[in-house]
Amino acid sequence: MKLFILRHGEAEAMMSRDEERQLTDRGRADVDRVIASRAQELSVVERVLVSPYIRAQQTADIVEKHLEGTPRHTTPYLVPESNPIELIRWLSTQCFGDLELNAILLVSHQPLVGTLVNELSGDPMGMHSMGTANLASLDAEVLAYGLAELNWLVRPGDLA
Repeated sequence: MKLFILRHGEAEAMMSRDEERQLTDRGRADVDRVIASRAQELSVVERVLVSPYIRAQQTADIVEKHLEGTPRHTTPYLVPESNPIELIRWLSTQCFGDLELNAILLVSHQPLVGTLVNELSGDPMGMHSMGTANLASLDAEVLAYGLAELNWLVRPGDLA
């Protein structure tokens, strides 16, 4: 399975409700550049799974422009405080009809995305930071601690 993990773009300062924060213009531009730079690799994505928070949904809207026709599914398993073990269990058992998914893209938040990248690759916590609009690519036969290979991690600053 190919697993792509994307942190939402830069969001506006904290509002009364965290889930209502929207992307800034810079956040939108950063996501667009990162996705455009990896469009060929992302062309294999069969489903985009997204946090219900507004900034993640807006990030997925930008992704959708590059991956037209790729189905999108919103799930509460991708909110910032989600338990990574529960998410991995859900991803491993989730069935979307009779479709067996070989490549998915997660659009989520810190600390979840950083924890996923580090734990799945078996690297120490914090080794692979996931700033806004960072995109990671992993390959895994099984979604479990230390069994994925981190192929690459791209940051907006890498593309300047």
